[in-house]
Amino acid sequence: MNIMAIGAHPDDIELGCGGLLLKSAREGHNVYMYTLTRGGASGDPKQRSDELKRSAQFIGAKQLWIDNFEDSKLTVTSELINHIEHFVNKANPDLIITHSHGDLHHDHRAVATATVEATRFNSNILSYEIPLTRDFDPKIFYDISDVIYEKVELIEIFWSQHRKLYLRANAIKGLAEYRALQSRLNTGVNFVEAFEVVKICFDKDFGLLTIPYERIKNQNTVNSLDQVLEFVDQKHQQDATMKKL
Repeated sequence: MNIMAIGAHPDDIELGCGGLLLKSAREGHNVYMYTLTRGGASGDPKQRSDELKRSAQFIGAKQLWIDNFEDSKLTVTSELINHIEHFVNKANPDLIITHSHGDLHHDHRAVATATVEATRFNSNILSYEIPLTRDFDPKIFYDISDVIYEKVELIEIFWSQHRKLYLRANAIKGLAEYRALQSRLNTGVNFVEAFEVVKICFDKDFGLLTIPYERIKNQNTVNSLDQVLEFVDQKHQQDATMKKL
C-alpha cells in the first residue's frame, strides 16, 4: 500500500500519525511525506528541514518532499492546491492523511481544505490531530502501543522545538492514552492515534478501494518546483535498482 502524509510544518506529520507511519513502513508499505513549509516562523528553516529529513529516515519513508511556502501565511489558493495535487500524483497513494479542518492553526486548516480539493479523485482520506487540535471528532482508532516510545523518540528529533510543551513526551503519550481509553479496545491497547474520516471507500472484501483515474498533468500550474527539497530513502532506491536488474 502507498500511504501519503501531508503536513504544513516540520513535526506536524510526526505528531499526528508518526506511530502509524512507523508501523506501516516496517510492514513493507510505501510511506511518502510532503511538508508545505520549512517552519521559518518558529526557527531556522535549514535546521528544521534537516530535522525533517532525519525523521523521514527514522520512519523509513520511501520519499520526502519539503516545499517552500511561507510559514504562517498559508491560504487556500490555486497554487497551494496545485502543489499538493502534483505531489499526490507522484506518490499515487492508496491512503492520504492530512490535517483536520477544525485545527487551531490557520496553516493547518488551509492545508486541510486544499488537500480535499487536490485529492478530489482519491478514494481514502483521513485527518490526524496534534496535541493542540481542538474540535476533533475521532472515528478511526489505531493501536500504537508497541511503538509509543519510538514515536516519542521520533518527536525528539525536532530538537529546535524542544521548548514547546506539546512536543514533550507527556503530551504525546497523554493524548495517545486518552484516545486509547475512548476507543474501548481490548486490554493491552494503551496508546492510540485517532483519525477523522474525510472519505473512505471499501472494495467487496472490505479492504480499501483505490479507484484508478487519469491524472491531469498540467505542469504550467505548478510553480517553483526547483525550490522543493527531496529526500529519497537509499534502501528503496537499491531495491528498485535490483528489481530492474
